[in-house]
Amino acid sequence: MNAFLYASASLASVLAVYLATGSGLPKTTRHLLSAAMLILASLNLLTLLALGDPGSPLLVLRPALAVALSALLYLHFATATRTSQKLQPGDAIHMIGPLAATAVRLLPNPGQWLDLVIALPNLCYLGLIGWDARRGTTSFENLGPAVAALLDQWRRLVLVFLVFVMSFDILIMLEIGVDSDAAPQPLMFEAAGMLLTLGFTYLLVSSLHRKGPLMWASSRQRDHNPEHEALIAQLEDQLLASSAFLDPNLTLQRFARKVGVPPREVSAAINDHRHCNYNQWLNNFRIKEAQRLMREYPAKSVTEVMFASGFQNKSTFNAAFLAASGESPTAWRSRFSDHAT
Repeated sequence: MNAFLYASASLASVLAVYLATGSGLPKTTRHLLSAAMLILASLNLLTLLALGDPGSPLLVLRPALAVALSALLYLHFATATRTSQKLQPGDAIHMIGPLAATAVRLLPNPGQWLDLVIALPNLCYLGLIGWDARRGTTSFENLGPAVAALLDQWRRLVLVFLVFVMSFDILIMLEIGVDSDAAPQPLMFEAAGMLLTLGFTYLLVSSLHRKGPLMWASSRQRDHNPEHEALIAQLEDQLLASSAFLDPNLTLQRFARKVGVPPREVSAAINDHRHCNYNQWLNNFRIKEAQRLMREYPAKSVTEVMFASGFQNKSTFNAAFLAASGESPTAWRSRFSDHAT
């Protein structure tokens, strides 16, 4: 049996627990990466099973997990760049790849069709992550400069990992293609397991030493700057005085130009002293304005209040209102009306 595959599966499981219980990133983003680590551990164990018992019915899961791994890694980065920082209904499209892989695997003679249905989605996700990587740290600017730098570094490591996995799969395909009765050599899996073990060991050791690409929470602490206290007060005074938060298109860059402060400094000050990203900070002011409008103008509809307070769509408004007050706009207005009477 391959000791390295056992070791890498164990380390991946430990990393999954570490990520699920950690902090420093949006919960959905962390949990997606944690799920990817669990899938990677499962793939290692299924590989061991394939070497020892090629006819096991559990192996039907392997193609779906191979595609799901890339999908989860892509969504891990995608959710970190979103305003809501959560999954969206449209993300259900990423289930097509794993379902297609399972369907082909259940065919009597899947042959190279199975290789194709695994390789194509993985190539697509590799391309999507690589395309987003061209933006560098600006992809994650709402999370603060320190976290953005670490996430950008982590994304490059994930790209290298995906290239490694795909290259490994191609080698197996070529080996079997030469001789249809051939089975991949255990030595290949041993080499792959050794590399994965070294990679996971690096991630765990660097994390314990407060270094490396997974140290998002500690990076926020290191980024604390006493000068940000005066800056955040200045930013909020200018935001309130100009009512700029009512502009639905007030991006970080536009606001930074308006106040004459670099976007990186604006984001860092908000992250350091308000413990949230720029969009969350801005929405807090909009929610306060929405509550004021509902108190003073009870005849206004929720939709009218939404647009008047700087929001453009109902889902973002409801999510921000719920995060700020713990209840929906309708429930809040109803409760306020009851108290007023």
